[in-house]
Amino acid sequence: MARRVLAAVEDLLFRSKIQETARALGIEASFPRGPRKLLDALRESPPDLLVLDLNADRYEPLELLRQVKSDAATASVPTVGFLSHVQKELAVAAREAGCDRVKARSAFTKELPEILADGESVG
Repeated sequence: MARRVLAAVEDLLFRSKIQETARALGIEASFPRGPRKLLDALRESPPDLLVLDLNADRYEPLELLRQVKSDAATASVPTVGFLSHVQKELAVAAREAGCDRVKARSAFTKELPEILADGESVG
């Protein structure tokens, strides 16, 4: 069965990069529009990875992380969040909310093929 990735990403550039990379790797990438639809999709069929733009206000990423990690049906879904490298406080808050890995945007972009292909092993 093909790997699946759900992404809470508003930025069209990052959505495009994720979509193109996923397609090249044979991975299905979905971008639900809003936190309710994302949570519904997570519960309906947990993906192999949840990608979060930690600056995507529409999704309220910290609250979304708390909900994902506190729900038995979705708690085990690996998560990776990305943000500007200068947002140290947001990185700490994301980890405290349950984000498995937090990446600077530049590292996220550089490591995207590895992150999507085998999300569990990228540290």
